[in-house]
Amino acid sequence: MSEKQTRSSRHLEPTPKRKFNGWLNVLIGVVIVLIAVTTIAIFKWQDNIEDTPKEDTEVTEPEENVDDPIKEDIETPDEELVEEQQPEQEIEQDTALETPSDDPIVDRVIIDESWQPTPTTQTGEHVSSYNSRSVDWAEKVATITSVTGIEESNMIIWRLQNNGGANKAIATVSTKDKTEMYRVSMEWIDNEGWKPVKLEQLNTLEGAY
Repeated sequence: MSEKQTRSSRHLEPTPKRKFNGWLNVLIGVVIVLIAVTTIAIFKWQDNIEDTPKEDTEVTEPEENVDDPIKEDIETPDEELVEEQQPEQEIEQDTALETPSDDPIVDRVIIDESWQPTPTTQTGEHVSSYNSRSVDWAEKVATITSVTGIEESNMIIWRLQNNGGANKAIATVSTKDKTEMYRVSMEWIDNEGWKPVKLEQLNTLEGAY
């Protein structure tokens, strides 16, 4: 082999530096490929997300301010009207006059100007009756109940009699257990009925009638 061919062969043999450069170029190429693949994958993933149909979300519209019909029906009481009603109630309460009695069996005497006659069903000329089956008797008992609060079913009528005139009557009554005892004086008002005029609260029934 000639010296020229030997030099040419040596020149063709790869040196370590050339080998390193070759591998470096390969690695750079691989990195570029990986970057490209990764970029493509990211874009495809984003496209898939955008293409995925979103679930329908119900949007609730804010309710309009609708007046509550119940609240509208409830009217606020007029303060002036309430104040007027309160003095009226106080006046009504003040109409009851309570006084002591000289009678030892009477604890107190009550007279109330607000008492009204018990409505009557009787017509024509009035005749006071003490027959327990008569309408007049029943209206007397209703008058007693109105001022004493004792219902007829819980009432003992010890005596119901004339009180010095045809249109005047007086009754001595108590509850069945005798814890409440009263004398009730009443008078007849034409075309209206029997009206209580005096209530006496008793502490005993002895000597009460």
